[in-house]
Amino acid sequence: MNTKRRHGSSKRESSWCLAITTACVCLLGVVSSALGEGYQVIDVSNGGTIKGVASWNGEIPDLPPFGDLIHPEVCGETQPSSALQVNPQTKRVRWVLVYLDRIEKGKAPAEKYWLHMGQDRTNKVPNTEACQFTEHIFPFVRSQFVTMVNFDSILHNPDFYDEKRTSVLNMVMHTPNREINHTILQYEGRGVMPFQCDIHAHMNGYWAGFHHPYFAVTDADGKFQLSGVPPGKYTLVAWHEGYKTVRMDATHPIYDRPHVIQKEIEVKPNETVDAHFEFPVRKVTIE
Repeated sequence: MNTKRRHGSSKRESSWCLAITTACVCLLGVVSSALGEGYQVIDVSNGGTIKGVASWNGEIPDLPPFGDLIHPEVCGETQPSSALQVNPQTKRVRWVLVYLDRIEKGKAPAEKYWLHMGQDRTNKVPNTEACQFTEHIFPFVRSQFVTMVNFDSILHNPDFYDEKRTSVLNMVMHTPNREINHTILQYEGRGVMPFQCDIHAHMNGYWAGFHHPYFAVTDADGKFQLSGVPPGKYTLVAWHEGYKTVRMDATHPIYDRPHVIQKEIEVKPNETVDAHFEFPVRKVTIE
């Protein structure tokens, strides 16, 4: 693959939102039940644990970086694509959303969920990078606060879309290190949906609002864990975004549909269930 080919242009950042349209509509049937109402918080004293890894089978595609960036003095001359991140040594996959489909009661959610953007030079939040969303895949519980922080000294403008490509939250973040709380993302749409920075074409990701807290995102080692799961039988879902460019809108990519795997599991009291997800779910050729 020609790695010199670049995504993006400082003159066309606003068209980036088209690059991730497919993923928010083709998965609606899979995630809709996981977003159902009526979740009841209970004391889970005998809960089990679901843990596992997401791995890659086969050759790892080489995705081109984004170039011609706005604010190169902060963002650099190029930025890597976040659409597919696989550790070449371990073949483990980062940024896989893993969650339980259909659960009516269980543990309480976190008080708030954080979305960080930019490089935290105080080291309060480790592993942050300039001009990037730290949480490229951003799940949260709809009833709780979402807190956004921009660590960079430049303007970021996170924009959240629903399944119809309508903006449900557009927030101007111009003050470094300021925390802004929102509950507007209680929006009742269905699916894993895109968000982006309207200023920087390479800053994009996906959000998913749940009514329960049984979800996780694989880390750089491809690992995930769900704890405090009430005993019972569940459908465990692993979701990874599409990464193949099926067409170009100006200089921006339109990606193919996401890769989704479902497993039927049984959680027993105080026991651990191991789950292994292998991607991709279909053959994908990157030219």
